[in-house]
Amino acid sequence: MAAELEGKERFLVKGLVIPMKRFPHIEDELNLAEAVRALQAFTFGEYERMRYSEMLVLDADNQLVGRVSLQSILKGLDPNLAQMFEGFQGKAGEFPNLSILWGNSFFSACNSRFGKNIKEFMTPLPTPVKENESALKALSIMLAHNETVLPVLNEAGDEVLGVIRLEEIFNAIVRHCSGTV
Repeated sequence: MAAELEGKERFLVKGLVIPMKRFPHIEDELNLAEAVRALQAFTFGEYERMRYSEMLVLDADNQLVGRVSLQSILKGLDPNLAQMFEGFQGKAGEFPNLSILWGNSFFSACNSRFGKNIKEFMTPLPTPVKENESALKALSIMLAHNETVLPVLNEAGDEVLGVIRLEEIFNAIVRHCSGTV
């Protein structure tokens, strides 16, 4: 019975959480340039690759208000970018050659957007999970909503502890299923 309970403990969210001090996050009053610097501060390796592709946004009371991803930043730098991929009147699909025409206007417009408040680039938060919930519940939310990162809250739901990523859940499942626990 103790071994069974220990196995369940390994699959709780709290055992796989990345604490806030190790995951990029910013206050909602900052601008895009500050957000980009915060995200780029989490790099690794010889080529300083970015460790994360998104960050959480918190208000002055340390409450979650949104998230910012590489995609939302890039789309926010030029609102025409998002529209370009929606298609044209009666035509859907990709138009890679339009990127050549669009390039000049993008680079002239994007610089002015770096001073904009990060709220303009935020996207809605995925469903958070609590620290004592099953990592399999987190996995089911991720798979159902095509998410790779979920915020983790304390049991009372009033404090952000960190995040759980699909990568940590995947690694835990693979270790368990391969018998290398």
